[in-house]
Amino acid sequence: KSKDKPRKPKKPYHIKREDLHLEEYIEERDSKSPRIFFSRLGRHFYHSTQLRIYIVLQVIAVYIGFGQLMLIIGLFWAMLANTTKRKEGEKSAYSLFNEGVEAIAGSPDMEAIERELRT
Repeated sequence: KSKDKPRKPKKPYHIKREDLHLEEYIEERDSKSPRIFFSRLGRHFYHSTQLRIYIVLQVIAVYIGFGQLMLIIGLFWAMLANTTKRKEGEKSAYSLFNEGVEAIAGSPDMEAIERELRT
């Protein structure tokens, strides 16, 4: 064997190609592309009647001189329109709104904080 040839590094034997989830990685990477973002935005605008109505009302309000007021109303409208009821069994991030004031997994509670402080 020739000594001047560099040795090819061996792959770890315990990692298999199917364990890498390359398709999910590629899909996630591509979903962050600006081209895909703008195409999704265009599709959403095309299918969203509420957004089109808002833009027309905003243009009219700017023309009349109430553009800032309409912007504030639009922000409140967007908050209310996107605040929906949770699905059956879905918990809120705020334990106050959950049945039995039950916290979601991973949220700190006073007992956990007290245990951490005492140790």
